[in-house]
Amino acid sequence: MHGEQHLLSLGLLLIAGYLFGIVANKLRLPRITGYISAGLLLSSSISGVLNKVQIETQSAIVADITLSIIAFAIGGNLQMSRVRSLAKSILWITVTQSTGAFILVSTSLYVVGYFSPMLSMNGPTVFLCAVLVMGAISVTTAPAAVMAVVHETEAHGPLTTTLLGIVALDDAVAILLFSAMASVTHFLTGAEAGASAALSRGVSEIAGALVIGAMAGYILPTVMGSLKRAEVQMVIVLGFVFFVSGVCSQIHFSPLLANMTMGFAFVNSMKQTETVFHQLETVEEPLYCLFFAMAGALFDIGVLTTTLMLGMILFFSRCAGKVLGTIIGGRIANTEKEVSKYLGFSLMPQAGLSLGLIVLTREFLPETMYILLFNAVLASVIINELVAPPLVRWALKRAGEVHSEDSP
Repeated sequence: MHGEQHLLSLGLLLIAGYLFGIVANKLRLPRITGYISAGLLLSSSISGVLNKVQIETQSAIVADITLSIIAFAIGGNLQMSRVRSLAKSILWITVTQSTGAFILVSTSLYVVGYFSPMLSMNGPTVFLCAVLVMGAISVTTAPAAVMAVVHETEAHGPLTTTLLGIVALDDAVAILLFSAMASVTHFLTGAEAGASAALSRGVSEIAGALVIGAMAGYILPTVMGSLKRAEVQMVIVLGFVFFVSGVCSQIHFSPLLANMTMGFAFVNSMKQTETVFHQLETVEEPLYCLFFAMAGALFDIGVLTTTLMLGMILFFSRCAGKVLGTIIGGRIANTEKEVSKYLGFSLMPQAGLSLGLIVLTREFLPETMYILLFNAVLASVIINELVAPPLVRWALKRAGEVHSEDSP
């Protein structure tokens, strides 16, 4: 594939994504909706402007870079001083709503599998693995969408504070759970010789990623201590993010978990980190545009009927799991009634990390299963991006924490 063709497709995706993002904002929708729509329009399934094989080749490196940065930023949101005051509510609700989403999504897909030959076409073992992985992916919540609505509505209060704490932890739980389910998949599909080997592999992957991430997170502030210019600091941060990802990939540890741990260690061991994460946001936006536009470009219109059905199942079962789990967790932690009643509806947004994780399943799931699940997750994300932001605003308003009525 010629280099100019790669540059042409990247340029088209960035420009189209930017323009569609503006249109999405005019329609009071998140920019991510515009990015995905741009990719869909340019895809081989609709207009045929972009070649699917070419986009698949490019998407691998874009996904690796984008997810590594997202994982680091997630860890950076876990600053202890922010979550300590509402720790009990945040921890209990995080556990219960994550568990609720995992159980209901997994169970729903497993039941549907008996009535859909497409789901069980690779055999019961592969299907079970796919169900477990999808359950783990359902735990994720899109922090960018939540933060956008909170800022637009100028919301503040117990629900808002608890929400932001849970959003920071939610994706951390999802990464841990996904890593565990990936290890289970290696065992069940025969990639490991036995239970002890699978257990050893799973423990070493998670523990190794935690150790590498923690070491890098405590070394990073020392390296940055003498650097004054923000742009130079960003060079070092990105260098650490990519280096940690590369090392973990080489030794088969989780790059996402390692980068998340590095972000957590970094933000809790260095006093002034606001400038670093502000600079990181300028890098994230063009990567988000490329990542989501490519996701849209990879959408297969040929499996639209099946994926729309699966997308709806994913959406509703995930919603039910998060709402019910939030109510249960709120009661256990004696959370304020308004918080436990409406918080679950604020956890609906689902975007970047869920798409990133499903892309990673290509390494251990059959291609036919991967294509089906990828399009199902993409369909669910599109539904979420249309429905979830208004739901977040409605929940904040019902809790009496919205202070800007003119916001979209």
